[in-house]
Amino acid sequence: MNPGAFEAIDERLVSTLDDLLDQQSLAPGIVVDALFNRLVTAVLSVPESAADSVLAALPPSRSPAVFRSVASAGEHALERVWADRIIRSPDPVRAFARFPYRENYRLLVEMELAAVRREGTVPRQVLLLGSGPLPLTAFCLADLGIAVHCVDHDAEAIRLSSVLAGRLGTVGVTFEHADAAAATPPRPVDVVLLAGLVGADDAAKAEVLDQAVIHLDPRGLVLARSARGLRTLLYPPVGPPALSGLTVVAEANPEVDAPGTDVINSAILARSV
Repeated sequence: MNPGAFEAIDERLVSTLDDLLDQQSLAPGIVVDALFNRLVTAVLSVPESAADSVLAALPPSRSPAVFRSVASAGEHALERVWADRIIRSPDPVRAFARFPYRENYRLLVEMELAAVRREGTVPRQVLLLGSGPLPLTAFCLADLGIAVHCVDHDAEAIRLSSVLAGRLGTVGVTFEHADAAAATPPRPVDVVLLAGLVGADDAAKAEVLDQAVIHLDPRGLVLARSARGLRTLLYPPVGPPALSGLTVVAEANPEVDAPGTDVINSAILARSV
């Protein structure tokens, strides 16, 4: 990419962020949806090899942490509104099918499961930390016959998601309101899946994983959702300090493992030492 392209992307990112910060609410709607679509499109337009130049051009007041804060708030608002909408719908299955990012989650889970299976683990029980109000990951896994224990620190998120699961007729998914580090799944799990927004930095992620690994089957895997390149404006990257005491065995990269899709998260797989 030439310098002019970097400047254009930088301006588009900053102007979009400023427009989002100007909104009174980040709940989904015509304007907010369009702004987040513009932000994601700009992020995905930059290959990982060129991301450092764009990140370096961002003004200090518009750091990646500021972008991530807005993206996190928007994602949570989107899920809460849609969870409530689906619950209240006379046809919840049909309403759920209209959720705009359902296919993205299916592709993400597909990419992650392929990486898990390459490491010789056949997941039957998953502990999902940071499941959110609309636990797309859990529902995707349940569709494949995998049992999932969802944990979230937000009581309203757990209430909504458990009611939603009932309305959709989902089986094999259980719910727990707790901090991620205090999760108590009913049985040992094959995979501990750390959602991308759990822990704002490596220290916070390490604190959660240090406790979560006690629930792993001896040959189980930790799967920590991360981000690479410009995608770190949307989700925090997972660095080595977050995986202290674990051995990294693989990484799934959407530019390599899900090319041509809008999958944003990468995934790091690790085992207990």
